[in-house]
Amino acid sequence: MDTATEKPASGGKASGAILGRWQVPFYYGWVIVGVVFLAEFSAAGMGSATISLYFAPLSKDMGWSLTSLVGAITAQSIAGMVAAPVVGVALDRFGAKPVMLWGAIVGGLGLMLLSQVQAIWHFWVLYALVGALGLSELGNLSGPVVVSKWFIRMRGRAIAIATSGTSLGAAAMSPIIGLMIVTIGWRQSFVVQGMVMMTLVAPVVFLFMRRTPEDMGLLPDGDRADAPAREGVGERREEAVWTLKDAVRTRTLWVLIGAMNLASLSAGALIYLQVPFMTSQGMSTQAASIVFTLTWLGFSLSRLVWGLLVEHVPVHLCLAGAFLARAMGPIFLVVLPFPLSVGPFLLTYGVFGGSFQLLQAVAFANYFGRRFMGSIQGTMRPLLSLPGLGGPLLLAWLVDTTGSYHPAFIIAGGLGLGAAGVALFATAPKRRSPVTDAAS
Repeated sequence: MDTATEKPASGGKASGAILGRWQVPFYYGWVIVGVVFLAEFSAAGMGSATISLYFAPLSKDMGWSLTSLVGAITAQSIAGMVAAPVVGVALDRFGAKPVMLWGAIVGGLGLMLLSQVQAIWHFWVLYALVGALGLSELGNLSGPVVVSKWFIRMRGRAIAIATSGTSLGAAAMSPIIGLMIVTIGWRQSFVVQGMVMMTLVAPVVFLFMRRTPEDMGLLPDGDRADAPAREGVGERREEAVWTLKDAVRTRTLWVLIGAMNLASLSAGALIYLQVPFMTSQGMSTQAASIVFTLTWLGFSLSRLVWGLLVEHVPVHLCLAGAFLARAMGPIFLVVLPFPLSVGPFLLTYGVFGGSFQLLQAVAFANYFGRRFMGSIQGTMRPLLSLPGLGGPLLLAWLVDTTGSYHPAFIIAGGLGLGAAGVALFATAPKRRSPVTDAAS
């Protein structure tokens, strides 16, 4: 349950004090968006999204197979499933600042320790801890939850801007990490990233992150208490308030989880197989890194497009459209000859299908409200992480055993098409019982 004392929202105040003294001339929620953007940029660019760039040098230096390297992704998913419910409750109860600060420090230390791995199990354990006890708290889970608490009407664009840090971080850091691996080695590259995370990201989170707009005497979106029914962009709407206990009784929640799991199985593993596939087709590592960067730039553009659309189009239709587009990416890699398949892949998988994190967060927030979003998302995260347990490992195993990426891509495409169909049934829940006051 939310235990912090809420301050009454002021009638005309739309900004907020920063560092306890200076007043910003605009709604403070946009400062929160900026902090989350930096956190997402760092968590993805120096962690989860770029880990596949290390697979080739690790395989060369340590003699580890692709399957064993992708096993670290599975290990991280298992650790994340254990940590997520605790993180979600902590976000609702204590706010994002202590949770994200912990993530920045632990994530930075973990990245530095990855430079010392000597056995494959070292890599599995450390990468799992970096993700579950660091990057998930810094971005991934925390970012969309905290932004959703600051915005309702403009939630789509706010989450789109904040979470575009993930794709832009991957796009910007991919060539930098590639250059560092070549020039200073993969071990020192991990050290540099860990130091940057601790010295840059942690202080920003500590200084600028705030819990909710109500704690600063504000209303979501910077609205005034006496504002008319329509103000600014989009219509003001009544906010849903669902506890965890209420939410799990709805059909909508389980349909969402089913659709998102199918989509994760379809698209998640492709992130880790993209660079190895393209290099196996004769593309240079540098060229494959450029395509990888373009993919993540496409994800950023996709977030902005879907972020605006979801403010006007029902979220379940947006989910279905994005899942359909993303499913076509691996299908094009199979049916079109390489490298002619690269363009259609970037357009569908990247530009039109790169909004999974955004639309998932908007769906949960729009359907179940801000108040217990951390508890609901955190508790459901283990179920949403199930594809990460076996998906990447299974597809990597298929590649290793068949010597071809096509079976893996066909399976990924088929699952994505299934996800689009299921998402069409994820309509808004209808309340069947009175709202309870407990979060569980």
